[in-house]
Amino acid sequence: MSKISVIVPCHNVEKFLPKCLESLIGQTFCDIDIVAVENCSTDGTLEILRQYAAKDPRIMVLISDIPSIQEARNKGIKAASGEYFMFCDSDDWFSPDMCEVMYKAITESGADVACCNAKFEYAEDLSEEEKRLRNSVAYYNLNKTGKYRLDNRRIMRTNVVLWNKIMRRDIVEKILPFYPPIKVHEDCLFWYLYAFNANSIYYVDRQLYHYLVRPHSIMSNVKMTGTKNPNKMDTIKIANDVMDYVVNRGHPTKKETELLIRIYEEQALVISEMLDSEEKNKICDLINKRIHEKMRVHAFFFPVGSRILNIDDDRQLPHLVWQKLMLRTHRRFNQLIGKRVSDRLKLKILLNDMKIRFKKGIICHNNAL
Repeated sequence: MSKISVIVPCHNVEKFLPKCLESLIGQTFCDIDIVAVENCSTDGTLEILRQYAAKDPRIMVLISDIPSIQEARNKGIKAASGEYFMFCDSDDWFSPDMCEVMYKAITESGADVACCNAKFEYAEDLSEEEKRLRNSVAYYNLNKTGKYRLDNRRIMRTNVVLWNKIMRRDIVEKILPFYPPIKVHEDCLFWYLYAFNANSIYYVDRQLYHYLVRPHSIMSNVKMTGTKNPNKMDTIKIANDVMDYVVNRGHPTKKETELLIRIYEEQALVISEMLDSEEKNKICDLINKRIHEKMRVHAFFFPVGSRILNIDDDRQLPHLVWQKLMLRTHRRFNQLIGKRVSDRLKLKILLNDMKIRFKKGIICHNNAL
């Protein structure tokens, strides 16, 4: 049994795979095994894997006949022997000491998961438009270090990707049977299921993972297809799957219930830009019905401007009315001094107004505006 198993799904990456594999076999921490899973490639990916496996016994090559990164990862996890799991996309690469630093972080701190920063590497043929769409560097930079309690706020603020984390085998094996197939955002579902079973996280404030942004990558395509994205409804399916997992365990705690609502809020916000008005109303009805039937808690999702937001609020009506006054005073002050009223402030005003109307019964479960 090795200390770390690195799972590497591989699909049509003959151009990038050697750099990825070289970064793994050259790690300063040697007690690792590398489980590379080839899934339905039509180029020389499999031959490259076999060549590297012949040179390094730590490399195990598996073949999957299902063209899915999720299925490839699952197959790799089941075959791996490591005490901890790490993940690497086959067109990316690790810094030389990534495994060493991450192993030290999780074992010495006793945390349930450790997470590091990522460095974006841009392909030479990447267009400026694709660079703009993937300009998410801040999302992957932690700006903090050390061990923290993994409360709801931290779960939602930690990036959901798997490739910048090291995870405990016992927790991964615990959630794997409840990790149903999903076409997009499979990292997101995995992270939430894992987080429901973890208590602490250790942040490593170093750019140890190198993420190659290249034309026509999966995530670029997801962002650019927008309303035409055929898998857009899978975004809400993530929240549904997490809810099913938690509810089926029995008697969700207050913390778990609050986290489930926040996950729905996050996924609804993500899907908003992909839906037209009719689809927004339909998805709100589905979310509201599911939350009330499954969890018996208060939440009411409703289109607010271009977004879908939860307009149910624990605060009393007088507090919301007072906040309305404060927000409108803020807007008026900006106008008086010639300062642009930000979109964020406009949204806050609109959302607060919606919450007031909901409290007054002007918006209700069977009404539209």
